[in-house]
Amino acid sequence: MLGSDARPGSSDASRMAVGVDLGGTRTRAAIIDEIGTVRGRIIESPTYATGPREACFERIVETIESAVSESGVSRQQICGIGIGTTGPLDPARGLLLDTETLPALRNFALGRELGERFGLAIAMTNDANAFALGEALFGAARGERIVLGVTLGTGCGVGIVIEGRILDGATANAGEMYRAPLEDGTFDTVLSGVGIESLFAARTGERAQAFEIASRAERGDPIAREIFAVFGERLARGLGILAAVIDPAVIVLGGSVSRSAPYFLERARLALPEFIAPSAAERLRLEVSTLGDVAGVAGAAALLVARRTG
Repeated sequence: MLGSDARPGSSDASRMAVGVDLGGTRTRAAIIDEIGTVRGRIIESPTYATGPREACFERIVETIESAVSESGVSRQQICGIGIGTTGPLDPARGLLLDTETLPALRNFALGRELGERFGLAIAMTNDANAFALGEALFGAARGERIVLGVTLGTGCGVGIVIEGRILDGATANAGEMYRAPLEDGTFDTVLSGVGIESLFAARTGERAQAFEIASRAERGDPIAREIFAVFGERLARGLGILAAVIDPAVIVLGGSVSRSAPYFLERARLALPEFIAPSAAERLRLEVSTLGDVAGVAGAAALLVARRTG
C-alpha cells in the first residue's frame, strides 16, 4: 500500500524518481520509490498554464526542486523524472502537442527541456495513464493483470494497464475516448462534471456547477440525488463499452467527480452487468481510487522505477 516516509533508506526500495502530475490548473510533484513510497511530501503549486511559456516552465521546475528538497533524498539517488500530463502529446519525443488545457506549453518539448535542466532521464504519458498505472501498481487494482483507470473531472480520461504496463497504442492514443459518442454527447461531455451540470439544467432549468450539485446531494436534496443516479446509469453504459473491449478485472474511478461516488457508484455497479457478458460481470470490480491525488504522481514516477510483472 502506498505510504509516506521522509527518511532516506528507511524502505528496502533503492530506486527513486520524481513523479509529476501536470494539469492545467495545478502541478503536483513528489519523490516516489519503486514500491510506491512517497519520500517527504507531495508539493502542489499553480501551473500558470495561460501565462507566458517561460513562467509556466519555471513553475514546473520550481515544483520539482521543492519536492526534491522536501524529500531529504540526494539528487544522486534520483534516476529520472516521470510526467503525467494532459494531452495530446508525443511521449516518445517528450513533446506536448496542441493541448487546450496547457496553452502556454503547446507544441513544447517539455521532456527535452526538463532533461537538459536536471540532467535526468525523462518519461512522459498522459494523466489518465499515470492514474491507471498508479492504481494498478499501488492502489485499488494492485495485483490485477488487466486494469482500466477512468478519471471523471472536467472531461473523461481512460488509461489501460496490462501486466503492470501502460497500453499506449500505435500512436499513444489508446484510451483517448474524449471524442467517442455516448448518449446525447461524447464521453467527455457526458461522463464529467459538465455532464452532471447538463443533467441538472435539463431537470430544473437552473445552472449550477458540479460541486454545488454534489453539496446539494450531500444535504439530501432529492433532485440532486436523482441527477447522480442518472449519471450512474450513464456511467455504466460508457464503462460497459470499455469493459466489453478490454475485459478488465477492475475499473478504478478517479478525478473530482469520483468524490461524489456515494451518490452514483452503486447505481453504476447495478447497471453495468447489463452491458457486458455475464461471465465478465461476475468477475469485474468497479472501485474508487484509494490513492486519490497521489495516484497520478505515483504512476508518473512508476514509468521509471516500478517493479512490474510480465
